[in-house]
This record gives sequence, C-alpha cells and structure tokens, in this order.
Amino acid sequence: MRRVRGMLGVVAVVALTLAGQAAAQQDKPQTEEQFASFEMTWPSRKVDAIAARVRAAAEAMTGQELRRPAVVVPIKSAAAGRRVQVTVPGAPALEGVYLVDYDELRIVDTELAASTAPAREVAQDEALKLAKRAFDELAGRNLVNPRHYTWDTADIASTWVGGGPLGGQAAEKKRIEYRITVRRVINGIELANAGVRIAVHASGRISGLRLGGVAVASKTVGKAEEPTGKGRWLRRQVATSDLQARFDRDLVPEKAKAKIAWSRVMYVMPESKRSAVVAPLYVVSYSLEYPTDSGETVVSRRKTVGFSLVDPKAPPVDLTPSVRAPEIEKTRKRPAEKR
Repeated sequence: MRRVRGMLGVVAVVALTLAGQAAAQQDKPQTEEQFASFEMTWPSRKVDAIAARVRAAAEAMTGQELRRPAVVVPIKSAAAGRRVQVTVPGAPALEGVYLVDYDELRIVDTELAASTAPAREVAQDEALKLAKRAFDELAGRNLVNPRHYTWDTADIASTWVGGGPLGGQAAEKKRIEYRITVRRVINGIELANAGVRIAVHASGRISGLRLGGVAVASKTVGKAEEPTGKGRWLRRQVATSDLQARFDRDLVPEKAKAKIAWSRVMYVMPESKRSAVVAPLYVVSYSLEYPTDSGETVVSRRKTVGFSLVDPKAPPVDLTPSVRAPEIEKTRKRPAEKR
C-alpha cells in the first residue's frame, strides 16, 4: 500500500518462462514450490468512478447512508504528483486524497485525528473486530473482494502520544489509534502493491482508511487463483537457503554486517510500468552495519532486494524506494470567534 509503500518501492520485473502446468493443483491453493506469474495493471478510473468509490468508502467508515455525492478536485501542485482531493459533503470531517497512478484512496476523519485524549481505549481484539466489520462493509459495497484477503495474517500497529521526560519522570504514553493492515494474497503469497489499511481510534470509531492498488488478471478455480492473459504457471528452482546464502555472499561487503528487518516470498508490481507480468520473488529488507576506526558503528539506509525463485543466475532486483522530498501538510485555520 501505496503500493503498500512501507514495505516496497520501485522495482523492475520481467516475464518469466513457463515451468510447468498446475492442472493437478487446481482445487487447492498453490504453495511456494509451485506458483504462477500474473499480468498486473495499475487501474485508471474516471472522475465519476472515483467519486462513487469515495462515497461508498465513506459510508463504510461512518455506517451511514450519504445522500450527497463526493467531491473530487485535482490538486494543482507539481510536488503533489497526480493526486486529487476528495471531500464528502454528508460527512464533513472526512478528508482525503486519491492517488491516480496507483488507484489508491486515502481518507482520514480529521476530528478523530485531532482527538489525542480519548476517554477510553478499546482493546486490541475489539479494534480488530471493528476493523473487520468495516472491511465487511467495504466488501458489501464491492470495494474489495474478501476472497483476496486473509485476516489471520493482519498486521497491527499503533499510534501513540506522550512520552519524553516531564518533571524528571517519563510521561505515560497513551495509545490513540490502531492501524490494521491486510494485503492482497494470491494463493497464499502476499502482493506488496495492493491492500487495505483501516485505522481504529481508541474511542472505537473508524478514523482512517487506505485501499486500492494494482489489479491482477486472474480467475478463481476451486480454491486456487489461476492466471489469465499472459500469466503462466511456474515451478520453484532455487531454495530459500541458497538465496539467503547468495545474499550474504554477494550483497554484504567485507567487514559489514547485515541487519535483516524481514524476508519473505512476495509478488511486487513495478511502479514504473502501467502493466507487467509479475512472478513472486524472495524479498529481503535489510540495513548494513559498518564498524569505524573509532569503535563506533555506522548503519546504512534500509534497502530492499528481490531474488528470482526460478532462475538461479538472474541478478538481484533492487526494490529500495526512491528518496522523496518530505511532504508538508497544510494546517487549517480556526474560524474567528464571533463577539
């Protein structure tokens, strides 16, 4: 999301050759030993379709039927890229943007975002249930396909306020929001560039939503998702242990130490292309630690790299996000009080 941006960035992926059919596996999900490449495309939507999508998402967030349509206005700024601003007249607290190139919608409840001292804090299990209920509302409005997501592997993070020294003592941290993320799954393998993130305020209300991403050309046969278009079935040729050994040998310089944040098999759609045939890669996210002459340790920027599962001679693919200038959010002026 963006492109699930917290995980992966720009990547170049090429079509891979067919390595076997899966006729015997059609009635069950494929494993990481046998999988498929899929044709993927960044969808392009017209203004009316974006407005309808915003309205449906806002109704899922608020649990209310909105009689007035959403408003979609292009953002005229070179730094903003191809984005449009979205507002919902029937729910004025909701504001958001739509990323045209990545078919991603982001909506925030500004009133809840400003509420940093909630009267209560819902438990994590309750927050997860509330997020799942909102997801079901999205599915009921055809914004997501529930068959493409597995809630057993949902990521849960939190937003906190407080902390730091106060009068010589550490101030108590207070959780104000849970962020629950589920990514698109293809036959048990996650897709980095599509998913849903639902924010649940400590009060128990939905405070934010991000959804969208790349479209996958596929059809469902039994419990499996089969490729259509230019996608093909593949069979794994390289073991994870061999790929990890290759990472240590080829990408970790002498005297450096790799600190691996995570590693897994994933699909990654090229953000630099509008369409591509994508096969899963063994992806490693890591940083490098270098000792200095003064006895200190220098840590590199986080990097991400992917290895082919079917071609042991294929060069590693650099998935490290490009460095972007920080975005400055505009603050809204408080209206003058009447006297």
